[in-house]
Amino acid sequence: PTFLIIMCLAAILGYGGLFAFFGQPHTISCNFRVWFLSVAVITVISALFTKSFRVWRLYRSPTEIKALKDWQLILFVIASVIPVLILLVLWTGLSTPTAKLIEASSDDKEHLLCSYGSVAGMIGFYFFFFAIVAYVALFLLFGIFLSIATRNVVSTFNESRLIAISIYNITFSAIVTIPIVFVLKDSDPFITWIIIVTAFAYGFTATLVLQFVPKIWGIVIRDRFAKDTSTHSGGGGSSGPTHASVTSRDSKAIF
Repeated sequence: PTFLIIMCLAAILGYGGLFAFFGQPHTISCNFRVWFLSVAVITVISALFTKSFRVWRLYRSPTEIKALKDWQLILFVIASVIPVLILLVLWTGLSTPTAKLIEASSDDKEHLLCSYGSVAGMIGFYFFFFAIVAYVALFLLFGIFLSIATRNVVSTFNESRLIAISIYNITFSAIVTIPIVFVLKDSDPFITWIIIVTAFAYGFTATLVLQFVPKIWGIVIRDRFAKDTSTHSGGGGSSGPTHASVTSRDSKAIF
């Protein structure tokens, strides 16, 4: 369950970033939005990527399986977050997110919104924003490749397919949301706010649901029902490992 815990913590960080969108914008809340959401997104995606990579590595060769240790994959997740942290430090220093009064074209009124000033200004914002987007996109592309490569793998709780659905879901949400936000951000701040909050909340929630609900269903309901059925049937000899033992072994290998 190591990577499920990592995704849970990242999602909590992401939800914390969403709270920064509520209330009157302030320079601190503007920075929280950038930092919390960026770190949360790359952590969730890198955790999904490493889970998919582990499945691919375990099953690509039936004669030679080299299982990767949890600590090796955790180091990879940490290493994948470091470039984003470097970009965020440069972003904060060169194009600091600050709250400013900006006139919206939809109602010709001034709204207190998060803007970007300091040395690089809006040019710095576009550079660092799309640098982080490009970095995350690389992980998503590799994740899609691994999802295709492991699409026929049979594993506990249909793990590879759930990872693939999560990666496709995040990719589709980003492709749809980013262009809409850039089109509307200067004309209608309120609609932009709704789209951003909804997109991030949906992304984190859908990923957690896809990764947790099938496992909870399988462990709490399906396995318990199978155990009760076996008990009532009077037991008997067994010619192979039980479903519970297989589930435990596969869970340890993949999660």
